[in-house]
Amino acid sequence: MLPLVAAGVAAWYLRRVYRFRDPVRLPQAGPGDALSPADGTVSFVRRVQAGQVEQVRVPDLLNGPDASGPGAGDGWLIGVFVGPLDVHYAYQPVSGAVTHVARRDAAAGNVPLAGAGAALGFLAGRAADLLVTRGALENARLSSVTATPFGDVTLTLVAPGRGLRGVSYQREGDEGRAGFKAAFMQEGGLALLHLPAAFTPSVGVGDRVTGAQTVVASARN
Repeated sequence: MLPLVAAGVAAWYLRRVYRFRDPVRLPQAGPGDALSPADGTVSFVRRVQAGQVEQVRVPDLLNGPDASGPGAGDGWLIGVFVGPLDVHYAYQPVSGAVTHVARRDAAAGNVPLAGAGAALGFLAGRAADLLVTRGALENARLSSVTATPFGDVTLTLVAPGRGLRGVSYQREGDEGRAGFKAAFMQEGGLALLHLPAAFTPSVGVGDRVTGAQTVVASARN
């Protein structure tokens, strides 16, 4: 019985205590740096051209206000998978005025972002490409757009199978600060970061990143 009790206590601690931890973060973003929006593993780094990645419409993926909204231009799309053992806060990747905040529910219900094998792979440090999965395309999402001198930067949080259960700390018109808390993802999920073409990614698939600390891309005038 002791192993079963220990497993039950561990599961309770993971869901009721550990995932709500709030570590101190001291952001040090230089001019033109984009910080990781979350703790986790980089699932993909893709070039966006004419608003599409592998025939996926990026503005729809990012939950923009319309088809010509954020993500419609050239740039980069970085996906970070936030697992059950990661910090579940999302952080503002760049500084600037928050121009758009929106939430979208799943039309047909949320489904797992990754299969059992991919989920175990993430826990073991092996990345899986989640970009074209049904969950990444259809699940509920929460997005915000920040205006920068290099163009709009969009952060979209995609729900895992349990649902979004996310709380946004941002409102339209707020002045965002790089590294400050943007939202809380109670169940984890997928953090999508769209960056204009002026940025150059500095992370690759499989890299472990720390929210508000790891520089994932930089732009220079």
